[in-house]
Parts: sequence; C-alpha cells; structure tokens
Amino acid sequence: MNINLKFKPAKKDKQENEFADALKEPAFDADGFDSKMDHVSKQLEMLARKDSPATKVPEGYKAIQRYPLAPPFCYASILKSDEYSDMIYSVDELEMNEEETKIYYSIKDMMERQIDSPRLLDNVEMSFAGEVTHLLSKHFSGDYMPLSLEKVKYCLKRDILGFGPIDPLFHDPFIEDITCGGPSKPIFVYHRYFEGLGTNVMFRDEEALDSFVMKMVHRAGKHVSAAHPIVDASLPGNHRLAALYKKEVTTMGSSFTIRKFREDPLTIVDLINSDVLDVDMAAYTWLMLDHKKSLMVIGSTGGGKTTILNAVTGLINPSYKIFTVEDVAEINIPHVNWFSLVSRASFGLESQGEIGLFDLLKSGMRHRPDYILVGEIRGEEAYVLFQAVATGHGGIATMHADDSEAAIRRLQQKPMDIPPAYVPLMNCIITVKRVKLKTESVNGRSANMMARRVTEVTEVLSHNSLASVFSWNPEYDGYADNLSKSRHLPKIALDTGVDMDDIRDDLARRRDILNWLQTRGVRDYRSISKVIGMFNQERDRLMEKVRST
Repeated sequence: MNINLKFKPAKKDKQENEFADALKEPAFDADGFDSKMDHVSKQLEMLARKDSPATKVPEGYKAIQRYPLAPPFCYASILKSDEYSDMIYSVDELEMNEEETKIYYSIKDMMERQIDSPRLLDNVEMSFAGEVTHLLSKHFSGDYMPLSLEKVKYCLKRDILGFGPIDPLFHDPFIEDITCGGPSKPIFVYHRYFEGLGTNVMFRDEEALDSFVMKMVHRAGKHVSAAHPIVDASLPGNHRLAALYKKEVTTMGSSFTIRKFREDPLTIVDLINSDVLDVDMAAYTWLMLDHKKSLMVIGSTGGGKTTILNAVTGLINPSYKIFTVEDVAEINIPHVNWFSLVSRASFGLESQGEIGLFDLLKSGMRHRPDYILVGEIRGEEAYVLFQAVATGHGGIATMHADDSEAAIRRLQQKPMDIPPAYVPLMNCIITVKRVKLKTESVNGRSANMMARRVTEVTEVLSHNSLASVFSWNPEYDGYADNLSKSRHLPKIALDTGVDMDDIRDDLARRRDILNWLQTRGVRDYRSISKVIGMFNQERDRLMEKVRST
C-alpha cells in the first residue's frame, strides 16, 4: 500500500497569509460606475481620503480586518469582541447628506419616468451609467462637489441595478452565502475565512423585506405570491435564491438565502492548492473521466459538492459532448460542447407545463451526450441517470449523504429505487465534508479551524461492497492512497489492451502535468481546458513541454 501523508503544521498561519494575499487584489473595480470618472479621478481620490466611511465599532469590539468592497464608497470591516471573541461583519458606506438625498430621489424619479428610453435597452450597465451621468450634468452640474455626484451615482446603481441594502455583500469575493431570517433581524453571511458572521445590515420592517423578495423573484423571472410562497431560482449572475414570502409558511415573515456564484469558478488546481484534495486524487479522477467512468459527489449542504463537480468536470476531454440537468442553474463548466437544461415549474395548480428533471434527462438522452451531469439526484431522475449510464453514457451527479455506505443505501430506497444490480454502474463516490483541522495557535495551545476536504474516494464494486482508494487522515491533514485495491484500474487496462504498468505510467504523467500547472501558477479553467485537450491530441509534445520547464 502506497501511503502518501502530507503534514501541515502551520495551517492557521497559511490561512491568514492566503487572506492577506487575496486582499492585494481589488475586490471591486471602482472605474465601472461610469465612463471611468477620468474627469474627476484625482479630485475624487483626494476627497475620498478625506471623507472615506469610518468603521462604526460597537463598544467592546475592535476591527481586526478592513478591506474595500466598492471603493471609495464602501468597505468591509471584521470586528472582534475583546471579551467573548465573537465577530461581526460590518458594512461601512459613505452616507448621503440631506442635499445628496434630494438629488438621489430627483434622479431616481426621472429614471423611473423614462425607464423605456432606448438609451437603457442596449447594454444595461453602460446605458444606465450614461443616463445617470447625462441627467446629473443636465440638472445638477456646476454647484456640487464631484464626490457628492459620484456618491449619488453609486447609490442609484446599488438600489436600481444592484441588490439594494445587501448589494455591498455581493462585491465581497470572500462571502459564499447571504441569509435573512426576517425583518429586524441581522443578515448573516458565510465568509470563506471567518465562517458564519452576523452583519450590521438588516431590513427594518416587513414591508421593505416583502418588497425586496418580490423584486428579487421577479428579476429571476419567477413568480411569488401567497398562493406560491416558496421560490427556488437563479438571480442575474447565477446566484441561487431560495425565498419564503410573507408569513404563509413561516412565522418570521419573508426570508431568503442567496448562494453566491463565483464569476471565476474554482478549478482542480485551486482545489489542490487549498488542500481540498491532492494531486494523486486529481490524476486518478482525470483518468476515470477519460474512460467515461461515472462519478457521484456526496456531502452535506454547503459542503462543497457543486464546487467539486465543477472542478472535476473541467478534466473531461474537451471533445466530449456534455449535458447538464438541474433544478436551478449552478453548474458552470469551461466546455464548448455543453448543453445546459433547467427544469420548469408548472403554470397552474394541476402541474400544467411542468418540466422536471425526469423529462429533461429523457430529452437529453436523444442528443447522444458523452456525459450527463445532474445537479442533484433525489427522485425518479436517479433511475433515468442509471439507465443512461447502463447504455454507455458517462454520468456525474451530486447527492446528499454523509458517507458512501449511506449513499448506497439511499439509492436503493424510495423514491430513487435503484435495483441492486444497477448500483455499481456508479463507479466512484467522492465524499466532501467541512471538517475541523487541528492547528497550533500562537500561544502553543491547540485550536480548531474549519475547512473543506475530500475525505474519501470510493470505488463501488457491488451494492454491498466498496473499496476505498483514497482517504483523508484528520490527525495529519494528509491523504493516504490505496490504489492496490482498485478494481477499475485493472478493468481499464483490460478494456484498452495495456498492462498495469502502462496504467501506472499514465497516472504518473497526469500527476506531472497537474504539478506543472500548479508550480507555474496556471489555475484558470480556460488554460486548464487547453492543456487537457492537448493531452488528448498531442500527448508526447505536451510531456516534452512539461519536462523541459
């Protein structure tokens, strides 16, 4: 058995360094507000330094981090209590004075009266900025400070094109989800480095929150009402919205959770760099996908299933045709030959016009895809996916389960009802979890830190037989491989007419390529996709390139 353990004694320091490095990159492009603000840039910078928003620190707290969200108008501060060590996420925005507020409402009223202006229909962002600039210069130029007018522009964009009170949170690349439990309750966020944090942002009354939920649902192209108070939808930017309307199904009033979508998706190299998995796991998964083996990613809510699915899908041969089937669009893959199918709710009370995952999967089969990806299986669509896999298609899916044994049991029970003979058609199960890491604090005492880890990669041999080929060791935060137990690698060797030495050499080449990408700092999905394509087309030339650098 080949044991590969990687000991990481300074995990907390590494995390803090990663956060410091991430802060060096601007979280928001201030030039995007209008035509780059060239005419006032120097003056605005000087005024912003003088009038930048101050951190409002509650008694007993101190600011431990501060970074820009939409500079110079909005910043984020992480506040920590001296007594109990609890933390708060504080949004610090420049507030409009009385005169600026009057300008704001005047321009907003003008915008609403001419919302159908042709200047607003071509490119929304650019047209909006141009229209606001035009109205300000026409009605309020000359007598007002440049910073005041730019502040009004910021607030108009935030409230009309953006997400209103919670818009600053969307500019924070470290926030993964945003939760509102009702009016007059602090909004909570999940921060990539500081985990769950309460904020100083809230909706003060029921009417404002109801109106906000209604606006978000309409922007997602969905309907919400007292008759249909539960909504699951995709917002512009592919952020996932789960909303409850008024007090129809909750005593707290309207509430929502928004899962933020990364514009730049995490790739397999990112996961290796952050120790979510190691290079041997990635090379093994890549080999499996090249031979159309089926994979299932399991874990709990928020554990990272969709992130893993997106990343490993980036290893699929670019020439393959991929179909994705989801309830709400979350999968984002760098594939040209990709068809994305999303289910549709019914138009009325009798399921009229409803198109479910089951219907989408049946339709997708007729397009002869090489791989079918299902965002989450939980019902009859699981049976169709297994039927597709049985006919030679590759399949990738996610499912809620704590471990591989629980996943197999769930597959065989209602409502999925997968026959025991079909279970091994799902060749591999990847288990991902949020885990506590043991770290050493500065004073030498043991501490805990949360992180995501692929805790196990399991081959499914039968409905009651599994083989663990990779596992995570919590004591050392390292990985052990047991590829000698693999049944799929010998099967691939038999199917392709090679021996196991050739398979081991192939795995080694894939490891070398992934290490090469990692050491060169290549992590964007387009570049990785090009390397995957070159590996399949001109393997020898790629390996020469890898070995020469």
